[in-house]
Amino acid sequence: MCDVTQVERQLYILSLLSESKIGYTIDEIKKKLDSVGIDVTKKTIERDIDFLSTGNFFLTEEKRNRKTYYMANRFGIEKITFSPSELISLHFIKELTKPYSNLDIGTTAKNLIDRIIATLPQLDKAYLQNLTELMKVNEIFNNSEKNISQEIIDTVRKGIELNKRLCIKYHSFSNNEVTIRKFDPYIIEIYDGCYHLLGYCHLRNLIRDLRISRIIEIQLTDESFERPKNFYQNYKKGRFGKLCGEEQIKLLLKFTGEAARYVKEYESQKADFLVEERDGSLLFEKNTTMTPEILKWVLSFGSDVLVLEPETLRKQVAQEAKKMVERYGDL
Repeated sequence: MCDVTQVERQLYILSLLSESKIGYTIDEIKKKLDSVGIDVTKKTIERDIDFLSTGNFFLTEEKRNRKTYYMANRFGIEKITFSPSELISLHFIKELTKPYSNLDIGTTAKNLIDRIIATLPQLDKAYLQNLTELMKVNEIFNNSEKNISQEIIDTVRKGIELNKRLCIKYHSFSNNEVTIRKFDPYIIEIYDGCYHLLGYCHLRNLIRDLRISRIIEIQLTDESFERPKNFYQNYKKGRFGKLCGEEQIKLLLKFTGEAARYVKEYESQKADFLVEERDGSLLFEKNTTMTPEILKWVLSFGSDVLVLEPETLRKQVAQEAKKMVERYGDL
């Protein structure tokens, strides 16, 4: 039996009905489902049909030879027109997909937009072509994602959908070791153009962020798990940039000079609170977790930042400053 979710089964039925001009009976739908390993009763299929009929899927039924045949309109966009502002937005969306071209979801999104553009009148196409020279969307990251096995990404998605634990062979970047671990997959996150899997690692007994391209082997187990409520919202609160650490800290910094102006203009979203002092300095406060990323970020501002809290970070910055003095002391 093929283990699929209710939504997957209903989408399969909808796709099946949209592909036939004459439709299918409940018995024929069941045979089609059986042929792909989806074992459900006729009653379940009838409930699925009833549910799909309540949505905007344009299901119709027709009586022929004392049998009921079900049909569905194909998915599609017909006779849609765009205003100039909507065409600009369409161009904007297409540009946004470019950095994700190495991801299956990014390629599919681009192809979808190209199909929509192909249906437009020639004048609209010319307008969009002109926009490519007049409007650019700056890529905020370099697309460095490796080719990911479709089998691996499909298994990850299935584990998330079915709440099934995964067994993963993983090559860690931080310590360059290969480990086998049980992993509860909570969510897929696209970060800097790369797929990341967030969830609970039973090897480390902690929440971990695994880059999916570094998964060597993966297997779906029969073990179930329960995803914490509001997981992603709570996870983001403890993250500074890409990484999330284990030690909770209150990060309190004082920026001066050009650094104060820069942080206020470009980095204010990183802070929970920003306070401008009368002397032009800027107090930065953030409740987060301690990661090496914070140290690198603080050091990037040189002498224009003072660490007030935590004490461990103050010592780390002082040690790095001492090393730099030793390295450049003969200048």
